[in-house]
Amino acid sequence: MSAWRKAVLAALAAGAVAGCTEKLTAPGQCPALCPTSNVQLADTLLTLADTADTSVRGFVLVREASYLLAANEDTLKALTLIRFSALDTVWYSTTKPVDTFYVGRMDSVKLSLHIGQRDTSVKNLKLLVYRLPARFDTAATYASILPYFADSTLVDTVPIADTASNGGDLELKIADSLLIPPGDSGVVSLGLALASDSGTMLTLESGNLNTFTSAPTLQYYVHAKAPFDTLANEFSYQPFVATFVTNPPPAQPAPGVLAVGGLPTARSTIYLSLPKIVTDSTSVVRASLILNTVGAVGGFARDSFYVIAQPVVRDYGVKSILYPDSTVSGSVRLHQGQTGAVSIDVEPILRFWGTTVGDSTPRLIVLRVYPEGSILGSAAFAGRAAGALAPQLKVTYVKPYAFGVP
Repeated sequence: MSAWRKAVLAALAAGAVAGCTEKLTAPGQCPALCPTSNVQLADTLLTLADTADTSVRGFVLVREASYLLAANEDTLKALTLIRFSALDTVWYSTTKPVDTFYVGRMDSVKLSLHIGQRDTSVKNLKLLVYRLPARFDTAATYASILPYFADSTLVDTVPIADTASNGGDLELKIADSLLIPPGDSGVVSLGLALASDSGTMLTLESGNLNTFTSAPTLQYYVHAKAPFDTLANEFSYQPFVATFVTNPPPAQPAPGVLAVGGLPTARSTIYLSLPKIVTDSTSVVRASLILNTVGAVGGFARDSFYVIAQPVVRDYGVKSILYPDSTVSGSVRLHQGQTGAVSIDVEPILRFWGTTVGDSTPRLIVLRVYPEGSILGSAAFAGRAAGALAPQLKVTYVKPYAFGVP
């Protein structure tokens, strides 16, 4: 190779190396990779009138709730119904003269109850305890069970101190002759009604829903039959049935209304049809689901509770499977008596829909109260056919970049 050709090739190689050298002290020198403008945010308000929605009641039944309701308000009345199993006829011991003792004389019976919630502004509360038919109909209504709450079946009265607070204990010692009439096979069924200076509500812990609440308890203090009648024993029973009935009775949500809470518990679903930009996990900054109440929020006086918005994994209608991650949800705290518009932050849900996991899930949001079956709270929101009051979705997102040379 001639000297001249070698010199030309060396010059070309040097030029190539110089052209590929990165200018570390002057970044951003590649105009083709720069956006044409600064970050721009955009707001969009989507009316959900063209979506689908529905409400269904029955996710937690009355007999499954963690509380028992007694009420004497003008607009709501409730009676508590409890059935205890029959008293055992024997007990066993390995430390006494014999291993089997038969129940003989009964000393006393004690009913223990635990207050869930009460309105402390209402004074002179008391629970009236009635003896119900041992095998009362568990599907009874307020109207069908009310005749058994008569003077002739009144067992006793449990006064509730004005200072008694949530979680307080109530006890009543009962004469066994009033409690277990002949022919009832030892099964004890009781009805509880509330009396007070003015209309109010009271809840008692039921022990249902696997919660840490305490169930009503019936304790028997008995002696053995002769010749061991000096030996005593205590039997303790929790309810076999614990429920309540109300007037007016529970009803399915009205058409066009998104209902949540109450008992049996209601849930609502909202199906969304959204543009891709709204579910882009890299662009959503804020997202709010705006709902308008229909009537006042229900619940215990001056109480509050949460309404949760959750996405679903599989769409099976009212039995849809909720996405279990609590961070992918939104919530709002409602207060009893509240009216007007409420806003739920659903930005985590829209971001989830933009991920590889959430991209294949249905665009379906479920509204429910928290915790279900443990609160009196309920709310109703205007549905998609409510015109200006229909649900709306307000989204703030980052506009897409337009890459290129400025």
